[in-house]
Amino acid sequence: MSDTIDTTRALLRMFQQSGYGDIHVRSGDFAIFIARHAGQVNPLRGSVVRAGVVPVAEAAGMPGARTIIAAPHIASMVSAIAPGSAVDVGDHVARIELLGESIDLVAEQRGFIQDVAAQPGQLLEYGAPIVTIIATH
Repeated sequence: MSDTIDTTRALLRMFQQSGYGDIHVRSGDFAIFIARHAGQVNPLRGSVVRAGVVPVAEAAGMPGARTIIAAPHIASMVSAIAPGSAVDVGDHVARIELLGESIDLVAEQRGFIQDVAAQPGQLLEYGAPIVTIIATH
């Protein structure tokens, strides 16, 4: 049997034991999406209300304070706005992809983008820094 069939069988066994409602795996030119009715929510697909926000230096929101927008999940980097761009609360500053779905990360303070630490296509670990924002008044 081929490695792909053996791998798929192993994946199906793990999926059956997990109780998850769905799973989506992509590797190179191979992709598989499996779903079942009434399964549990996959914790990696939880909706992201807030990005991982890490205040640095002074209190968040104070002029000059730095805030790092970090990866809220293991994901792939899609895009980010350019360093030097002005942002307001709620503005989209980066986009990541998680299990085939795009997630927009938003600024939680007014300021400007100081740094973008991740490149498009990069695999992001949980908590990896993506964008640094310098607060303005």
